[in-house]
Amino acid sequence: MSSSENDEISSKRNNNSDLNRLEKQSVNSSDEIHREIYKKLKWYENPVLQTSSSNQPKTTTYSSFYSSLCTGLLIVAFLPIILIAFVLFLLLWILPGLGWFYEGYAEARDRKKYYPPIDEMKPWGPDNKLIHVVHLRAPESKLPPIVYVSGMGLSMYFVKPLLLKFVEYMGEPVEIISFDPPGYGASEPPNDWDTENAESQRLLLRQVITKSTLRKPFILLGASAGGLLAHLYCLTYPKDVAGIILTDPTPFTIFEQGSPVGKVLNRACIQCGIMARVASWGFLRPLSFLLHHFSTGDVGDIFRCSHPGYTALLMTHTMLQKLVSQLRYLHTIRDCISKQLHDDATSHRNIPLLVLSALNWTKKRPYGGFTREEMRQ
Repeated sequence: MSSSENDEISSKRNNNSDLNRLEKQSVNSSDEIHREIYKKLKWYENPVLQTSSSNQPKTTTYSSFYSSLCTGLLIVAFLPIILIAFVLFLLLWILPGLGWFYEGYAEARDRKKYYPPIDEMKPWGPDNKLIHVVHLRAPESKLPPIVYVSGMGLSMYFVKPLLLKFVEYMGEPVEIISFDPPGYGASEPPNDWDTENAESQRLLLRQVITKSTLRKPFILLGASAGGLLAHLYCLTYPKDVAGIILTDPTPFTIFEQGSPVGKVLNRACIQCGIMARVASWGFLRPLSFLLHHFSTGDVGDIFRCSHPGYTALLMTHTMLQKLVSQLRYLHTIRDCISKQLHDDATSHRNIPLLVLSALNWTKKRPYGGFTREEMRQ
């Protein structure tokens, strides 16, 4: 290749490089021009650009101060809202969750602490659940056995000492059997509270009597709300019953529409339901000791004289839920008793009946503020 051709090629390369350099310079200058134009168009959004060059540092300081001040005010304004949200989250989720675990642990601990003798726990409940059965045997007794059906809210922690005193008072051997239905005392709760009704309780009483091989006929002794179940059993199996004793029985007529006592029981059912929910979070158990010191009247006397295990278990979720369940199915016992009376109105007339009541009508508003006429309803 000749030297003239080489010179021509090199000159072309130089020209191309010059063109590229010029293009880059033009692009850079164009970008700078666009940035300047953008700044000029956006001057009103930046307070620093609104001042002269000599005052720009001071303006920058003021701008930073006001920005920090606004940020601080926003934090102060939203901090209470954040704290309230945190407290609500703590109260509605964290504490109830921890309380639920605590309640389960404490209830299991108390059941173990106040657990009855192992031979008193029988798998005679629904789904073979263990229930607490107190059977005071007396093979040499010539008296009819006694089946004691306890009232609402009581357990064998409270009833068993009374039964032992009763046997001692009798002065001669007498066979007595009683039990805690599922959910009361040491008896295990049912798998589903909705399965409890008048029929299931009657069958449970029948199961306990059959499994214990109790001599028949026997005397049914029903106390308070237990009198309803004793009455229903007597009407259903009259040949098993030698006599029936009702102590301060709950008349099934109180569940009729418009009954003042029925309205009180309905309110009690709602209140116990709320207490059961609170107890499931472990909030009631720490307050159980207050029952011994601040409860007044007959209720306070019951707690002060009762076994410590009864007070401990009374404030548990299971016990309160059992009260709710019992208040609900007591309404159905009225229909069952009415049906039995309608189907067979003569079979129960030959059974001796003794009703014991300790009502004091000399008080102006006895028993929860009800008059004599209201209590008769």
